[in-house]
Amino acid sequence: MNRMLGTESGLGLATDGAWETLVGLLDRFGRAAEEHAARFDVGISPNEVRKRIGPILGDLRRIQHAGWDALPGGNTLRECLERLRELAPNTYRKTVARIAGVSVIHAHFRSRMTEADIRRSIVASSLYEMTQDLLDDLLDGGGWTFPEAVRLYDRCLRPLTDPTVAMEGLEADLADLMGPEQDGLERILAEATQELRGLLDSGDERVRRLLAKGHEALTRAQAATIYFRRETLDIDAMRDIATGLPSPDPSLPWLDRLAIYASWPSNIALFDAGFASSPVSNRELTAHARAWLAFDEAISFLEHFAGAEADVREGVVNVACLLANLPLAILGEGSFRGFAPRELRSIFEKATECLVHAIHEGMAGGGAPDDYGFLALMIPTIIFAFSRTPSEQGDTFFRTLAPAVRSAVEDARETSEVTSPG
Repeated sequence: MNRMLGTESGLGLATDGAWETLVGLLDRFGRAAEEHAARFDVGISPNEVRKRIGPILGDLRRIQHAGWDALPGGNTLRECLERLRELAPNTYRKTVARIAGVSVIHAHFRSRMTEADIRRSIVASSLYEMTQDLLDDLLDGGGWTFPEAVRLYDRCLRPLTDPTVAMEGLEADLADLMGPEQDGLERILAEATQELRGLLDSGDERVRRLLAKGHEALTRAQAATIYFRRETLDIDAMRDIATGLPSPDPSLPWLDRLAIYASWPSNIALFDAGFASSPVSNRELTAHARAWLAFDEAISFLEHFAGAEADVREGVVNVACLLANLPLAILGEGSFRGFAPRELRSIFEKATECLVHAIHEGMAGGGAPDDYGFLALMIPTIIFAFSRTPSEQGDTFFRTLAPAVRSAVEDARETSEVTSPG
C-alpha cells in the first residue's frame, strides 16, 4: 500500500518517450531538492545535491541515446511498459514517475559499479518498481482475501531469491488469481519476474538472503492492507499480522512495523549492493539495510499523508490516518478535508524521526553522512512533487525536518574529523 490509494500522479506524464520523461522528472526532482536545501538549511548544500543527481541524470541520458537494445533486459522492460500503458494507463503514469524517483537510490553505490552494472541496476529497479506498483494497484481494487493476496505476492517475489522455485506455470497461476477486468496483467507480471530473476541471479548471496527476508515481510504487510478497506475493515487483524513482522528493535509498535514493510524501496537499495564490483563489507551492508528500513517507514507515513483525502473518499484508511488517531467513522461520513494542525504535526514529527534514524543507522556502518542526508532530503521532495502536496504543507514539513537533519549530519562530520588520523 505504498502508493496513495485511489489517486493519480499530478505530474502530467507523457505516454511516449519513457527515458526522456524520466530524465525530465529526475531533473525536476533535483532542482526542487536544491531549492529546499537552499531555503531550509538542511545541512546539505545545493551543490552537494547537484553532485549526486548529476551522474544519475547522465546515466539516464546515455541510456536514452543508446536505446533499449543496449540495455540488459531492456527489451523486456520496454514491452512490459508498453503493455502496462495499454492495459492500465494510470498505473503506467505512476510507474514512470516512481521509476524516476527511485533512481536517486543508485547514487549511493554508483561509484562502485561498472557501466554495465549501472545499466543492469537501473533496469532491475525499473522492472521491480513496475511490478510492485502493479501488485499494489491490484490489491487496491478490492475483492481480495488475505490468503489470496499472500499468494499473489509470494508467486511474484519468491522466484527472485529462491532458485528452486519453478517459473513454469507462473503466468497461468497469476491468471487464476485475476478477475476478468484484469486480463493480460498476469503476462506483465510473469515476464517482469522472469527478467528480474535473471538480472539478480549473479548477485551477492548475502543480499539474496536479506531480500528473501524483506520479501516475506513485504508480502504479509501488503496483504494486511486489505483490512484498510471499508468493506473488510479489521484493525485487530491488521495489528495481529503487523506485530509479527520483523524489526531490529523488538519494542517497535505494530503500526511502525507495518509502515516499514508496506514500502519496498529498501529492496532496490539492496539490489545495488549486490551489483557493486567488489563486495560490500558485512558491517556496511547491515547498516545500509537497517537505514533503508527507516527510510521505508518514512516513505509510508509521508505517502499515506499525501494521499489520505483521496483514500478516505474511496473508503480506505491508511497508516497516516491511524497515526493521527482519526476516527474510523470518517469512512462513512465523507467529511474528511485533511489533517488538523495537531495531526499534521504528529505525522511530520514521526516522518522526521524516521529519516534522522535512517541517517544514524547508515553512518553506523561507516557511511558518509552526506549520502544519507541527501536521501533524507530527496525522499520528501519526490513524494511531495509526485503528490502535488500544497506548498505550505511541504514548507511546514521541511521546517520540522531541516534542523534535525542538519544536526545529525553536522554532528557526524565533527565526529569524523575528530577520529580521522592526522
